[in-house]
Amino acid sequence: MEVQSITQNGELKPFNHNIDTTYQLFSRTPKKALSEMQEIVQVMSSKCQGEEFIAIINNKKYPKVEWWTTVAATLGLFPIVKYSRKLDRDDEIAYESRVEVQFGDKVVGAGEAMCSNKENRWRNADEYAIRSMSITRATGKCYRIPLSFLAVMAGLNPTPAEEIPLDNNFNNNSLVSDKNEDTATDKQLNTLTKLLDSPYLDNRERTELSKLLLHEISKKKASEIISYYYGVHVFRDGQWEKVKNGVLDSRKNDIPD
Repeated sequence: MEVQSITQNGELKPFNHNIDTTYQLFSRTPKKALSEMQEIVQVMSSKCQGEEFIAIINNKKYPKVEWWTTVAATLGLFPIVKYSRKLDRDDEIAYESRVEVQFGDKVVGAGEAMCSNKENRWRNADEYAIRSMSITRATGKCYRIPLSFLAVMAGLNPTPAEEIPLDNNFNNNSLVSDKNEDTATDKQLNTLTKLLDSPYLDNRERTELSKLLLHEISKKKASEIISYYYGVHVFRDGQWEKVKNGVLDSRKNDIPD
C-alpha cells in the first residue's frame, strides 16, 4: 500500500519519507531488524566464545576487542585510528587515542581512551605496549557505543573487557555491602555501569568506578554515588523532582558554548 499525503489543494500525492537508508545497518521493519540482530547474536554465541573473545572477571562476562571487531566486520564497520598521542605528564607514561568507526565513507561512531603506567597492570610495561592498549581500549569503546545492544542480547556486560581492571585491590570497605545491608538493585547497577560512558568523568573516577563494580555494592552506597553525580531527586505530587544538582551538571555547565 502506497502512503499518500494531502496537498494544500486537497489533492493526494505519494508521501516522500526523504530518509537516506544508504548507511542503515538493519532493515527499517522492526520485526525484520530484530531478526537480523538475533541472527548475528546467535552466530557470535556459537562461534566466538572462549578467552579469545570474552573475558570472565568476577563471574561476569565482558567482550574483548576481538568480539567487537568480529561483530562489526559482519556489518561492514571498520575502525580507523585518528590519533594516538603521548600525554605530557611528569613521571608518567600515558597515551590517549581516538578511534572512529567507518561505514563506507561515513563515520558512525567514535571512542577515546587512554592507558598509563600509573595503572597497576601497566606499571612495568614498555611504552609501545601502553600506547597499543590505549588504541585497543579506544577501539572497544568506539564499537561499544553504537553496538552495545548486541552485547546485551548476547548475555554480556557491554563494558569492554580492556576497561575493567584485572587486579582486585579495591579494598574500600565502605563501598562493599555489609552482611546486614541490602545490596544495590539492578537499576542502580545499570545506572552506575552507564555512568562509565560519561565524557564528564575523569580517568581516575572511571577507574575507581570500574573497580567498584567488580564487588558487591550496598544499596545505600550506590544511592550516594548516583546522587553525587546525577543530583538529588524527591518524589512530589506524583512525580520526581530534582532538588539538587550533581557533579555532572556543574561539569556540563563549565563547558563553553
